Amino acid sequence: MQKLILIGGGHTNVQVLKSWGEKPIPGVAVTLISTQQQTPYSGMLPGLIAGHYTAKETHIDLISLCAFAKAEFIQGSVNHIDLVNKTVCISSGDPIEFDLLAINSGITPNIDIVGAKEFATTVKPISDFYPHWQHAVQELRDTHLSKSISVIGGGAAGIELILAMHHAITQDPSIQQEVELHLIYRSNEPIKHYPKRIKKHVYAALEKAKIQLHKNCDVTRLSEGHIHCADTSTLKSDYIFWCTNAKAPSWPVSSGLSTNQDGFIAVDDTLQSRSHDFVFAAGDVAQQYQNPRPHAGVFAVRQGPTLFKNLQGKLLGKRLEQHRPQHHFLSILALGNKKAVAHRHLWPALYGSWVWRWKNSIDQQFVSKFSDLN
Repeated sequence: MQKLILIGGGHTNVQVLKSWGEKPIPGVAVTLISTQQQTPYSGMLPGLIAGHYTAKETHIDLISLCAFAKAEFIQGSVNHIDLVNKTVCISSGDPIEFDLLAINSGITPNIDIVGAKEFATTVKPISDFYPHWQHAVQELRDTHLSKSISVIGGGAAGIELILAMHHAITQDPSIQQEVELHLIYRSNEPIKHYPKRIKKHVYAALEKAKIQLHKNCDVTRLSEGHIHCADTSTLKSDYIFWCTNAKAPSWPVSSGLSTNQDGFIAVDDTLQSRSHDFVFAAGDVAQQYQNPRPHAGVFAVRQGPTLFKNLQGKLLGKRLEQHRPQHHFLSILALGNKKAVAHRHLWPALYGSWVWRWKNSIDQQFVSKFSDLN
């Protein structure tokens, strides 16, 4: 009996499980190790925060998916891989033996700033963030005092998050008092790498929502209710949410896997580790050595079919397929109020309610694959 272990219930590994249930290999035992029984689809997080979706609508049930694939589910977090003895060490039990490994465990918050762990809520993992957001909303309902919310991070995720928060607050009849919303970023403008045609719509949405922008603010530390910037300015905030670039987990490096300079697992275009041919990795935790791309959910989704075929190919001794990630991809930013703006290389900006419905259709189509398991 060969043993295949999947680490993490990310966008790639869930596709492997679904495909495995449809086309299993006899004599192979599959195990999924995940910190959570429900895995969120990140593309629907802004809609969840805005109130457009329920938590159930935005999550994939890993227990049901494992049952469909006839795979064992183990809840726990991986802290080390013994690559010599081929065992995975987890927080919740004894080491687990494997013959083949597929890692799709995502990234971790980069909260090295003093006070960030104590006084800020990180957006990832979503399983930790969402209960904190729900608690904040309930507190806003229960008070008549003015409050302030700050999102640290001026990238696309920070933009989507603060506009979703604005929509949720303004549409909640139980929240009557003023709630100030602040977006804090270290550059001179948010989403600085986006084309002007996209920025135009994003800035208009931020202005309409009366989001207070704090540019060139390099956050040096946090204290209770305060954000301290390098220029000595201080911003008071009742709720602080951390939405900056995340980092690779530490255990791939300490386990001896080949990584790039930032600690992400280095893989070939077969999604196979450059140092250990019995290890595969995909999604944000990995980086294709020959064809590096930004960390974005669209790439993890596209890697799914190749990872499934190559895991089975490795087990059956077949030639592995190459995955060539696209250079340009569709990016759709949700603007809170069921409107969105989309762009792709050389496209004009696409904006409006119909763009949000387009995004909603794409997202719903992906998630529905894992709910209709017949």
